[in-house]
Amino acid sequence: MLSIIIPVYCVENTLDRCLESIVSQSYADFEIILVDDGSPDRSPALCDAWAKKDQRFHVIHKANGGLSDARNAGIEMAQGDFLTFIDSDDYIEAGTLACVMSAVADNDIVEYPVDGFCGSSKHFQLIFHPTIYEDMANYWLQGKAYEHAYAWNKIYRRTLFDHVRYPKGRVFEDIHTLPLLLQHARRVATIDQGLYHYCWNDNGITNTADGQA
Repeated sequence: MLSIIIPVYCVENTLDRCLESIVSQSYADFEIILVDDGSPDRSPALCDAWAKKDQRFHVIHKANGGLSDARNAGIEMAQGDFLTFIDSDDYIEAGTLACVMSAVADNDIVEYPVDGFCGSSKHFQLIFHPTIYEDMANYWLQGKAYEHAYAWNKIYRRTLFDHVRYPKGRVFEDIHTLPLLLQHARRVATIDQGLYHYCWNDNGITNTADGQA
């Protein structure tokens, strides 16, 4: 099973789009963990409404602690063999979960393409050639993982997080955490299928929580 961890903060206008993109996937063996990080808008009520109509949803309501703290709370609750993170102002393309889960096999991390906007108008794309890395230094350097060390757009084997958590209060927490995960990984795959849609949100958890990037 896949555990999908979604931090939630001030996303009442985008949360439904995010969740609709997940529940409409052809791949359905997942749980969704919504982590309400003390959001002051209608987001907590939306989380509860989704949980009432779909038993795959689980909701955590907690005091505001920032993005890393929210992700860590989701990791603690996760029951899946694999984990992934989706930000609640983003969404995934139809068919994405089937593509990435078909690629997990013996891999500890699977990374897939991204399309999005950074700021109000700067468009970017992240495209991969299908590649298997058994040397984590090659993935980091030749694969330039340091340029796309995002927590999202990746599927992780759950055991990678047995002794790793996101650092609370640290800026650029993703690039701090991925090298720690790679210390425990044996194989990483990049694939050219699936698509993560990144959408900038000035009011989202990434851009408002103290100490977060």
